[in-house]
Amino acid sequence: MSIFTTFWLSIKDLFDELFALMIANLLWLVLSAPLAIVAGLLIYIGLLVPGVLVALFGVLLVAPATAGLYSVVQRVVEGRVTSWRVFFAGFREYLLPSWRVYGLWWLGLMLIVVNVQFYNRVNSSVGLFLSILFLYVLLVWLALLIYIGPLLLLQSDKRIRVIARNAFLMALGRPIFTLLTLIMMLVIFFASLWLVIVPFVLTFAFLALWSFRATSRLIADAEARRAARDGKVAADQPVVKGRGGQVRPRD
Repeated sequence: MSIFTTFWLSIKDLFDELFALMIANLLWLVLSAPLAIVAGLLIYIGLLVPGVLVALFGVLLVAPATAGLYSVVQRVVEGRVTSWRVFFAGFREYLLPSWRVYGLWWLGLMLIVVNVQFYNRVNSSVGLFLSILFLYVLLVWLALLIYIGPLLLLQSDKRIRVIARNAFLMALGRPIFTLLTLIMMLVIFFASLWLVIVPFVLTFAFLALWSFRATSRLIADAEARRAARDGKVAADQPVVKGRGGQVRPRD
């Protein structure tokens, strides 16, 4: 199954470039964790609005740091030499696009969570229906995280609309692949939290590596289907003689 093939290849990549990925993981954590921890503590003690504002401000570092992490991961997947310098090169190169992509994703997440909480308090069948509906939307929204980071690097067109469209097509076009990958990622993430040192050295780099592999796999599958379809269409087209006896397909 392609899900487990992708998972296995990600593990192999992890151990092939363990030292470089450990450094990238640590750099990402140093830049991303402080404000995320502050935001989490504020929300935990009931200061919801300040916590959300701190989290939104934290995107200014988390987003380009994530792009830097994916820049390292891309080189690992493609079998190229990588180093910590690649992290900062990606940080600078994708600074503005990453702010737009991850900033809008975070705003969308906040809106979905607010709707889930609101409709949970509505004591009616309509409230229950809408609460369940937004939980499904939340699941899809989380699944987009698998694809938006890699697409930001892989696509030549960096427009948010194009990245969002392709991420939705991947998530909804391959729902079983996406759902199982997301569940496995969440299990590994929460399990790693019990081993305190693991998130500091491996977890986030491995998840980025895995999501890049998953995205690349779906792109390769789509290109293979397109090539097969184009080949079939070309084979099915009637052939006519052109001027001078040359052979050309009918338009």
